[in-house]
Amino acid sequence: MLFEQITYPEDFPFRIQVAEASEYPLHYHQDIEFVIVLAGSISLTNGYCSYTLKEGDVFTNAGHEVHAIRADGAENVIAVMQISTRFFSQYFPDLSKACYRTYASGPHTKEQEILREKLLQILQLYYVRSLNYRTECVYGMVEVLKFLNRHFNLFAFEGKVVVNSQSGDQITMDRISRIIRYIYEFHADHIKLDDLARMEHLSPFYLSHIIKDYTGMNFRDFLCFARVEWSIIDLLETKDRISRIALNRGFSTTAYYEKYFRRWFGMDPQTYREKNLPRTLSDTNPGRMRELERGETERLIHQTLSRSNAENRSGSLVNQLRFEIAFSASSEASDTFAAEVHVSVRLQDFRALGYRIFSLIRDLHPAKVLLLVGREDDPAELDRFSDALMREGCAVEQVLPRGQESFCSYAFDSIAYPIFLMQRQIRDPKRIVTLPLRDQKTGPDNRILAGSPALISDGGICKPIYYACQMLSVLKGDILLTGRQHCVIRSSRNGQTIYAVFAMNYNDEIYSLCKEEQTARNVKNVLYEFKDEMDLSVNMTLPPGMYTVARYSLPMNRGIFAHMAALGFPRDDRFFREHPELMETQPDMEVSVEDIRATFNLNFLIKGAGMQYALIIPEQDGKEH
Repeated sequence: MLFEQITYPEDFPFRIQVAEASEYPLHYHQDIEFVIVLAGSISLTNGYCSYTLKEGDVFTNAGHEVHAIRADGAENVIAVMQISTRFFSQYFPDLSKACYRTYASGPHTKEQEILREKLLQILQLYYVRSLNYRTECVYGMVEVLKFLNRHFNLFAFEGKVVVNSQSGDQITMDRISRIIRYIYEFHADHIKLDDLARMEHLSPFYLSHIIKDYTGMNFRDFLCFARVEWSIIDLLETKDRISRIALNRGFSTTAYYEKYFRRWFGMDPQTYREKNLPRTLSDTNPGRMRELERGETERLIHQTLSRSNAENRSGSLVNQLRFEIAFSASSEASDTFAAEVHVSVRLQDFRALGYRIFSLIRDLHPAKVLLLVGREDDPAELDRFSDALMREGCAVEQVLPRGQESFCSYAFDSIAYPIFLMQRQIRDPKRIVTLPLRDQKTGPDNRILAGSPALISDGGICKPIYYACQMLSVLKGDILLTGRQHCVIRSSRNGQTIYAVFAMNYNDEIYSLCKEEQTARNVKNVLYEFKDEMDLSVNMTLPPGMYTVARYSLPMNRGIFAHMAALGFPRDDRFFREHPELMETQPDMEVSVEDIRATFNLNFLIKGAGMQYALIIPEQDGKEH
């Protein structure tokens, strides 16, 4: 059972284990594997090489490489991350041919430190299990593979081990990388140096020098090394004769094969087979790994990341804020949350939006709709509009527009406004929130963004504030916990006790964007320069039962402002104004059913400015616990 078939849970292209390793026998698999040493040290065998990996080391194992792990006498903790080559080949078609080498015998390079941090961040996402962690893990691994292709797709021979090589110009390194992949893929064929030279449009003499300079071997030795390395699978997985294996792997004679095998392994192929067959992975010789508890794993990964950040003194250091809060079903309230959302509309809004206006208003659940009466409005048309709103269940009041002091801040179109509004509401939980439904276009241009505190654009695209008010309007109850970056509300609705948890990541500069006039580019600079990461762990003690957990995320890069910022704030947004349905602005959402016995943990991981919130709803047929 030398070959290990990796299965991935729930169609998720990762299999991750954090464990104390005693021994994992010789095996290979088709997929790429990362081994990150989080504590202590281990011994790792890969092909003919033996490595001692210390805390902080990262070893990358490509498909078809026979390898084994064992403790070297000291305590250790390692993270083993395996990814589906088949899945990630949609992003990198040549991934199955990759030959990454991330090990270096000397001090860690800057690239190795960056690689380790990228992998640790994926581990943190995986174990914290915040909203959309699967998608974020995939995107994170795409970035890792890009980084590997850039810095770790070339290797050289340093004494008895194979190490990463990063010397030379990028064009030559890319060329050598292509040659290595080609040799590994077609090693069993009759490959000639002249063929490679023609492929790379170089002279054979010049190409042979490049291969020697970058790998430490001449072309013939390197080709034989690849053939020997592949032959290990045949020796341990089949009963083929040595002569047959030699022929299948491209050697012209058995003697030639045995010569090169002995050169690297220090023994002939038959002796290697007899010695290592009992050391291969099998039902009678399984791996011995003690997996760590999830809580212990989270703490260790966080400590390792924090230590990595502390060692990194560059100006791009990201602050990582991690804290925990706890509450129970019996927690006493500190105040009452009784926000009301009032929406003001005009007859022009109905003319512009048509009957869609009714669903937009209905989904907001406003306590009152203020119908603004203009001088030019037809009273009969106003009454018909008012009646239609009341048939939708809205409480309607016709009022004259009031002259209010207003200013233009494009923060109103961004994630900054929901954060500002929620914080203001926490400080005054009985405040009435009154906002216009729709931007009033005043300028001659066709730009979508208006910089006004309305809920939707003049063309009907919902802003982040729309979704925040949608949530605020249904919450009335007790405030159990509040803080600068969180709020917990216990609400009763239809006989059920519902818990709402809000988490916000921001700084004072972001909060102040909604207090005074701001240009679009200034808002973008403030939002995009804020890179802090917040990790909030919420521990709740609830009555036993089944609960629906609905989680929502309003990230900085999702919404009308983010889309326009990505386009460079064009002066003419006519296409999206005419087709608002093509601009996706809804919050990310994830729903699960949890069987809570006593304590339930919920994690919020927010990178950059953003807001997340969750509803925890008991499933008890409308009866309260």
